[in-house]
Amino acid sequence: MFLRHAKFDPVKARGRLAAMERWLADCRDEIGDVTALRGEQFRAMYEEGWIGILPSDRRTRDGAVITLLLPGMMKPMADPALLLRWNLWVLCRAVHDPYIQGWDGVDATHPILAVVNGEMLCAMPQAMELEVCGQVVVESFRDFSVLQSLRLQQLPHAIMKKNFKFAQECMPFRMRGIWLVWQPKWISFMFAIAKPFLSAKLRARVRMFGSDLPSLHQLVDPDVLPAEFGGSSTDTGMHWFEAQVKAEAAELRALDAAAAAASTE
Repeated sequence: MFLRHAKFDPVKARGRLAAMERWLADCRDEIGDVTALRGEQFRAMYEEGWIGILPSDRRTRDGAVITLLLPGMMKPMADPALLLRWNLWVLCRAVHDPYIQGWDGVDATHPILAVVNGEMLCAMPQAMELEVCGQVVVESFRDFSVLQSLRLQQLPHAIMKKNFKFAQECMPFRMRGIWLVWQPKWISFMFAIAKPFLSAKLRARVRMFGSDLPSLHQLVDPDVLPAEFGGSSTDTGMHWFEAQVKAEAAELRALDAAAAAASTE
């Protein structure tokens, strides 16, 4: 995964792996035991509906994976570090693909890989495509109030900084764009707050569509988007989440069965 993200440049791939190691070390207190992360831990947050990942058959017209954000539906977080753990869980769900078993130039015994392969065998059908086609974040600010924006600003600065660092320096998926719709005029103030955390390349990929949904639909077929984005789909990402939780449970049962069989040999 890291090697493919680096276009098969082992030096760049190792650099991103090293960045991931540093991020994990920096976040050890917030994340805790990586091997104990489970999808059910994020169900309450995900069911709030402010974040959603669309499945592999619902992508942009050029094949990018779509993450939906509706910050107006976000509730106050008792544990903001949940955002960091969520990032890592999603990465784990994307790890298990045909390339991870034999990367040329990448040590398969690297500690990060060993943790994932040894404890969390993951399956996400879109993993390879996600690395190649990247992903986009499509965010709706419809009916988003100033009070709700203040709630977002109350998230700990350290957590937000680590969140942005993961997205820009560690995550082995190419961010193709951050596309905003229904943004109020004052959203530029919020963008100014986030701007210092964004690389120049990522800042250039932010597009503000406002109410011009037809322009958004030139990039994403409205049939794959929910009504909030001018689409006709009734799913905002729960299908993906339920499939991942189900797959994770099956993988853990398989690991337990394999361990039990080995103990009787």
